[in-house]
Amino acid sequence: LLAENEELIVADGGSLHAEPFKSELNREVGKRLSALVGKSVDLKSPDMVVHLNLEKGEVQLQVSSIFIRGRYRKLVRGIPQTRWPCRECRGRGCQRCEGTGRMYQESVDELIRPAVMQAAGAEDTVFHGAGREDIDARMLGSGRPFIVEAVRPRIRKIDLALLEQEICRQAEGKVEVTGLSWADSAMVERLKEAAFEKTYSALIRLGGEVAEEKLKSVLKELEGSIDQRTPTRVSHRRADKIRVRRVYRAELIEMQGNMARIEIRGDSGLYIKELVSGDGGRTSPNLAEALKVDAIVEELDVIDVGGESDGTSSRNEEKVKR
Repeated sequence: LLAENEELIVADGGSLHAEPFKSELNREVGKRLSALVGKSVDLKSPDMVVHLNLEKGEVQLQVSSIFIRGRYRKLVRGIPQTRWPCRECRGRGCQRCEGTGRMYQESVDELIRPAVMQAAGAEDTVFHGAGREDIDARMLGSGRPFIVEAVRPRIRKIDLALLEQEICRQAEGKVEVTGLSWADSAMVERLKEAAFEKTYSALIRLGGEVAEEKLKSVLKELEGSIDQRTPTRVSHRRADKIRVRRVYRAELIEMQGNMARIEIRGDSGLYIKELVSGDGGRTSPNLAEALKVDAIVEELDVIDVGGESDGTSSRNEEKVKR
């Protein structure tokens, strides 16, 4: 109603330079709130937005999330990165998931979440990772970049060094976090868009006798472009198409009998298990085909993601320091 009356007044008066009533109201409300709580008004990136419904006489508070970035190391196998609803019941609870509604009872996300919620007085958290490792793979080395978003926090000033210690304590050796610092929503977008080179350590089993020198030479031949059709194991949730990825380095670390440990550095999105096994010809070239024996990955570890970069840095980094 106020907006309609304002339009009528402007139309009758013929002025093209009148300030909208909403702007004046926002300014006056901002001044009074600022005086009451002793805080300055930030129109570009506010910690909280106050919505006034003049018609109903209601006030709603929209609390902005806070964002914390760092790197995590997953030191055990068998846990996913994020919460995974049960495929059968989609989180409602069933016999398969024993009523929990989840495929796995723990995740990296859920091991980090409690300490963040407690420190920030938050209602929930949202986990943003720079890609993800397989459930049965460890994330070692300096860790994988991530950002955790604390939703509707009541506390915005947090000692991140203490939070880091508390996360590690509560995770009980399953997950460690390092280098916690402040982030913002723009950094989440950059993290998701970043394409990191990754280095993997894989323990492989060969289905036949292979000379050490032969394995070394074949690994060298894998360096270059790789055509990978969507792997069979993820075809139910990924588009079936061929993706071109690059192997930058493939080398033998050690070999005992038909077991060998290899290191591979490649593009983001390179499927290591399929690079080794061939996945029925869906990955080409592949190690098994080149050696003419079956080859499978028994254990997989990610040992480097992006080197020192976490994919979030920008010229505005100083602005998110608290």
